[in-house]
Amino acid sequence: MSDDIFRHGGAIDLASEHYNIPVDHWLDLSTGINPTPYLITDAPAKTWHRLPLKRDTDAVLAAAKQYYGIVSMDHIACGPGTQALIQLVPFILAKTANINSVAIFGPTYGEHAPAWQRAHIRTTEIYATPDMRQAIVRNSPTGAVSPDASLAPHIEPKCRSSDFGWSGLTPDHDLADVINTHDAFVIVNPNNPDGGLIDQNSLFSFATYLQKRGKYLIIDEAFADTAPDVSLCPKIHELTNTIILRSFGKFFGLAGIRVGFAVAHPAMIADITDRLGPWAVSGPALHITTHALGDQTWHQTMRDRLAAQAKWLDQAVLHATDCELVGGTSLLRLYRGCRLPDLQKHLARQGIWVRGFTNAPNWLRFGLPGISTNQRRLISVLSDFPARTGTTKV
Repeated sequence: MSDDIFRHGGAIDLASEHYNIPVDHWLDLSTGINPTPYLITDAPAKTWHRLPLKRDTDAVLAAAKQYYGIVSMDHIACGPGTQALIQLVPFILAKTANINSVAIFGPTYGEHAPAWQRAHIRTTEIYATPDMRQAIVRNSPTGAVSPDASLAPHIEPKCRSSDFGWSGLTPDHDLADVINTHDAFVIVNPNNPDGGLIDQNSLFSFATYLQKRGKYLIIDEAFADTAPDVSLCPKIHELTNTIILRSFGKFFGLAGIRVGFAVAHPAMIADITDRLGPWAVSGPALHITTHALGDQTWHQTMRDRLAAQAKWLDQAVLHATDCELVGGTSLLRLYRGCRLPDLQKHLARQGIWVRGFTNAPNWLRFGLPGISTNQRRLISVLSDFPARTGTTKV
């Protein structure tokens, strides 16, 4: 099977071609997109006919300011999806901040490294062991890195990449060495695909520590909507060298309208906005996003619903297989087990697509099935998975 089919979730067209099943017959569980999307309000006809107005952009920034808990709209830029911002930020920092090297805490979302490489910045994908992440938390009396303290000279990892199941990353770096040898750092929080978390206070102290040394921190909070307390957005006004990226489409289930936000120092925001140019986001998308960000009742109801669905999914998958839960968020779950490659093929032959990983063949990531019809379909196919260990063929 081509590696392209595992590059990202959502490759239903490739799966359809490979398994000869029509696209419309698939149940796509390969993404972390909410399967119960926000109910779209009809965008006024004028938003389709005219270019977006300044007041349309101001409205979405005001809604984002409230939703993300930011002190000023000057700290926010709205762009055509987080992916566009991921690809833009390295070029800005290469030019304005003399960034020559970046360390990406992985394994994580696969588009971060190529974005930095396109900007001709030396890129190291570090295997961030659980101990390395905890090193950010535990190196001060308050449980976070003190801005004026030295990091521990060496953090001995208890879990190596070979044990964890992922191949291809630079292994076994201690945190101090990573910081000393790089200019910028990328952390996805909560992490995709394993849901690894660094709490807000610890990450703020880490960002401050880097800032005092002229280094930059880029935080991808694409999955923070279901865990808002971890977000660093409310503290961005105290940070000059931190850029936070937020995805709209995942939590609200509206990935197709392509809206994302950058949260940073006003000077960085001004640069991002200038480079995006006028009318970067369509008028209808601005209208929908403004309404969705302001619907507080929906936000909390959906967080509770997604958390319950994630628990249901764990029970269903773990009951049907001898795999183990690695982690996840309320939008995606990651499992590990020697039979999961067979399970992926078994599901695919029945038109259910889950996320496999070329560098971790014993991993599978599941999104949520959503409605009860999809739940019953998944349970039915899982129940047909052979109880005994064996191999299946494509």
